[in-house]
Amino acid sequence: MKKYLVGLLIAALVLPILPAAASQATRDQLREMERQRAAAGQLVSEQQNLLAGTEFEMSLIMAEMQELDQQIMDANEKLETIEYNLLVTELRLEEAEEELTIAREERDTQMEILRERVRVMHENGQAGFLEILFQAENISDFFSRWEYIRTVAQFDRDLLDSFEETEERIYANVENLAANRALIRDLGAQVEAAKREIDLRLAERALFFAALEEDAERHNEWLALLEEEAHAIDIEFGVVRDRYRAEVAEQERIRREAEEARRRAEAAARAAEQANRLASLNSFENFAWPLAIQGQFSSPFGNRPSPFNAARTEFHTGIDIAAPANTRINAAEAGYVRLAGWSASWGNWIIIDHANGYSTMYAHNTRNRVTEGQRVTRGQHIADVGTTGMSTGNHLHFEVRINGTHVDPMRYFGG
Repeated sequence: MKKYLVGLLIAALVLPILPAAASQATRDQLREMERQRAAAGQLVSEQQNLLAGTEFEMSLIMAEMQELDQQIMDANEKLETIEYNLLVTELRLEEAEEELTIAREERDTQMEILRERVRVMHENGQAGFLEILFQAENISDFFSRWEYIRTVAQFDRDLLDSFEETEERIYANVENLAANRALIRDLGAQVEAAKREIDLRLAERALFFAALEEDAERHNEWLALLEEEAHAIDIEFGVVRDRYRAEVAEQERIRREAEEARRRAEAAARAAEQANRLASLNSFENFAWPLAIQGQFSSPFGNRPSPFNAARTEFHTGIDIAAPANTRINAAEAGYVRLAGWSASWGNWIIIDHANGYSTMYAHNTRNRVTEGQRVTRGQHIADVGTTGMSTGNHLHFEVRINGTHVDPMRYFGG
């Protein structure tokens, strides 16, 4: 027995000395792969940020170029309008200059007529007018001739004034058109200058955009390489991680098996120790009578008619000893209380484990006086007689079992 206990204790101490996790090399490799994976992810993220920044800048440049294109289109429309207005102004200026020339010619012609008339009048003096008046046939004809002379003189003056006003108006129109032409030409020059400046800015933006496109292409190429490397690292990381998990699972399985073996060894050691202690208490040559009085032997061990149905035979697993209620029930031998509780069939009942696989049972008690796990001595008061559970009267149902098998208790009483 001592050699058996020593062997169990050695097994319980040796079995836990196993690796509790994956190998150090695998853990180190997994940590290194995690570091490489994080570094690769950081590089990919940085490259993605660079690419995103370049593409964002390209979008801004593209928007600016579109705006410059629109400005050039607007400038071209303005130039077309200016050129049209300049052409119309040039035509109007030519027409006005021609009108001015014609007006001046008409004015000069009329002036020549007036000069000739004045010259004739100056040569003839007042006689010419008087002759015309005195040739009148009557007074009415006289006044008519007088009115005619006055009207002709007034007409000459009005016509001369009209020619002068027309010349002044046309001259003013010519000057205004010439000034407008100068303004239109100046405006056209300004628009042309603005358009050239826009063209320069557009060319600069286009060059910058082309440079950004090259940068974006390089970023994409580098990003593809980094993503490929990161993917390769992820694959390798997955392999190492799976190996690590497999090693951890295997070591956990070994640990659980070792723990289970250790628990079994400890349980066996405890059982052996308990059996050893119990063996030192008695040799089971006989049990003590379980009642404080002799009582009446009411039912033997083995087959018997059922107390609840006489027509049916049943196997009685113990013996029944009739006694008054609350008669003291004593432990038949020293041991440990394995069970102390209630059952629908047995009422209040107790099972005590003894040495070498022996156990005894006490049922239908009024009450139990011990608890599970308690150590009891031979003859100790453990319960009181009753009729709880399936019982027809006050009595003690007493059993003896060897390794769980029922045996006749009567063979253990006596000398």
